[in-house]
Amino acid sequence: MKTLSILLAEDEILIREDMKEALEEAGHIVCAECDNGKKAIEQAKQMQPELAILDIMMPELDGLETAQMMHELNIPVVMVTANSQAKLIQRAEKVHVYGYIIKPVSEQNLLAAVQIAYARWREMDCTSNELQKMQATLCAQKTISKARSLIQDRLGLSASEAHRRLLQEATKRQMPLATLAEKILQQM
Repeated sequence: MKTLSILLAEDEILIREDMKEALEEAGHIVCAECDNGKKAIEQAKQMQPELAILDIMMPELDGLETAQMMHELNIPVVMVTANSQAKLIQRAEKVHVYGYIIKPVSEQNLLAAVQIAYARWREMDCTSNELQKMQATLCAQKTISKARSLIQDRLGLSASEAHRRLLQEATKRQMPLATLAEKILQQM
């Protein structure tokens, strides 16, 4: 497994130390540790860990609120808790938690949860990036199509001739076709 930089937020120092030791023995780097959610957010912004392990019940800002903020920072989260109540699990689902461990935390469960959570997050991150690229491509294609239709209507050309002229002008100006199409639409 890849070595990860991990933020560890647990208000019970002995549990935090045990988890830190297990993570470091497995080759991970605990780049930040704290005892409350507010500090966890500050440290996450500063250290930019690849994964965060958060206790649900922490002072100042609970783990689930912290997990929501970690999601906004694009940091996957594994929750650790003594509670297995259905309400907490449902809340964890809503804040995009990638793993959920019930205390007492065994080394095997911790390491397995970290590995699986990070793998699932990477898949989701790749899928999200691909979706953004596809949306940008679709948007560019729509813009080009609108500009081509506009040229076609204004100059009485066929679709292929209007597209050919767009391509020639984009080449002449040394700019992407979508950028030229956008400029044409803004001018009309």
